[in-house]
Amino acid sequence: MRLLLSLFLLIAFVKADILDDKIKNLIGSKEYQVHKNLIKIIFKEREKYFINEELEIIPILKVLKENGLLNLRFDKPKNLVVEFHTNKDAIKSLKILNDALKALGYYYYFTKSSKYNADGELVWTIRLNTEYAIDPLILSSELARKECKVVDIIKEKDDKWLYKIDTNFAKIAEALFVDSNEKVILQKPLKPYFIRIKEGKQLNIIGRKLNHWFPYIVFYDKHLNVLKIIKKNRIYRGLYTTIPDGTEYIKITDLYTLINIKRGLSIIIKDTSKN
Repeated sequence: MRLLLSLFLLIAFVKADILDDKIKNLIGSKEYQVHKNLIKIIFKEREKYFINEELEIIPILKVLKENGLLNLRFDKPKNLVVEFHTNKDAIKSLKILNDALKALGYYYYFTKSSKYNADGELVWTIRLNTEYAIDPLILSSELARKECKVVDIIKEKDDKWLYKIDTNFAKIAEALFVDSNEKVILQKPLKPYFIRIKEGKQLNIIGRKLNHWFPYIVFYDKHLNVLKIIKKNRIYRGLYTTIPDGTEYIKITDLYTLINIKRGLSIIIKDTSKN
């Protein structure tokens, strides 16, 4: 009994150290010392921040932000470096990260490097000039919409952050799912149509009157590897083509400008096995 109690206390102390170390990392040692008593109170239920003995970063960030302890502002604009580690599907992960940053209003950034580390993870490093560090809660929320989970965030410096992201179940959130053998009407596009299919052998695209469509279609597998590209340098009213095996995503647009299909398109994914 005494051994079990000792073991329980040891685990509790280890968890406390892990949680405190993470809080210090996120807000800085100086701020931690200044607000030590407040931190002790707001994080008194330490078990809430662990799931299956693993530290959960998002609840910690929420509490810090709610209590005004997550300072993301710089004294003056500076170059912020952000490093993303993703564990699956490099091409799809890059698209998801790009889309997430754009959704937060970050359109202008420079890619410092894109490589694989010793663990086989994609490491994408960007730099941007800004007055604020990227809000990790907002970015995590945007990534969660795409079934990506931020498992850890490390602030190496005020102007250098590292994100570890689980992309095992990642999906393209804006991709419209189109079921087989159903006609789907696509309205005026603001950007290329991006659809997701489960199965299908043939793609039938029907143009609208007065469209001047120069077809540009890309078929991707589930990892966003390109399987096939169709480009036509003349006007089509519609197009009928086979779908490559393994296709999960399809991009449909115009070779020159979306204005050419401003009246929209209709599509049918045909699964011949159901006929």
